[in-house]
Amino acid sequence: MTAQTTALDAAQRRNLWTGLAAFLVTTMFWGANLPLTAILLRAFDPFWLTLWRLVLATTALAAVVWATEGRAALRVGISRLRFVLLGLSLSAFFIDYNLALRFTNTITAAAVMAGAPIYAVITLWLVTRAPPERGLGVALALTVAGSAIAIYGRAGAGGLHLEGGEPLVMLSIVLWTLYSILAQRWFPAGTSQLRRAYVASLASVVWLFLYWGICRIAGAVGPPNIAPGSDVILLLVITAVFATALGNYTWNIGVSRLGIAMGALWQNAVPVFGVLIAMLFGIQSTMEQIVGGAVVVAGALYMQWRRFRT
Repeated sequence: MTAQTTALDAAQRRNLWTGLAAFLVTTMFWGANLPLTAILLRAFDPFWLTLWRLVLATTALAAVVWATEGRAALRVGISRLRFVLLGLSLSAFFIDYNLALRFTNTITAAAVMAGAPIYAVITLWLVTRAPPERGLGVALALTVAGSAIAIYGRAGAGGLHLEGGEPLVMLSIVLWTLYSILAQRWFPAGTSQLRRAYVASLASVVWLFLYWGICRIAGAVGPPNIAPGSDVILLLVITAVFATALGNYTWNIGVSRLGIAMGALWQNAVPVFGVLIAMLFGIQSTMEQIVGGAVVVAGALYMQWRRFRT
């Protein structure tokens, strides 16, 4: 084995470990976002909350980009058309996700989202024609099965109820996958994942302002809450910085190292961390949620193990 081959193998292993850590951190941030968002929605409507979360996230990302890469890195760095379309894909995800949750039963939405890895893999294939890697079928089966177990524990005797927004849940996964593809393909080689996250967040703010303004004029949303309590502001800043800004950044790192298909597997682990963190707020979990969460994580780790073995 030559020194060059050894160095290449070491670099590949570093990528695997970095990607694994990035996805793990992302799922933790997004999991914590679930119970915190439930609290914030008592003070803000979903659209105003999303808009200001992205404003704060963009500000935080811009500050870090300036501090680490210099003021020149704050320039967009891609064509105007790509900037507009990148923001459209990300903002459309946030808008669609809010509408999906508004018009879908919570348990039913969770059931539809359990198929996130499948929707993501299909979208990835349609856009890039990249064939699924070996072993992905087993990992998909484990994550979907684990999600089904957890959802059954949450549904109890209530069952699932269709309310018309279920296709929007599926569309949100497709939009997020599309954004993830564009964020990796549309920037010049060598652009940091931090800067990609900043540019995408900045582009989405413009669209979210436009969308909220239209909804406000149409009477679809009420007047904005511009004087929330200090505790609400603190939670808003926490979710914006960690879940939206850093979560997007670490997601981009994971995708760049391990790919979108692997990230889709880890997406199903978000509710697992959401349950664990919700327990800190006194919300009790069921045995099915714990077992289902363990199966979901096992599916993601199985795929990671195959990468390491290869």
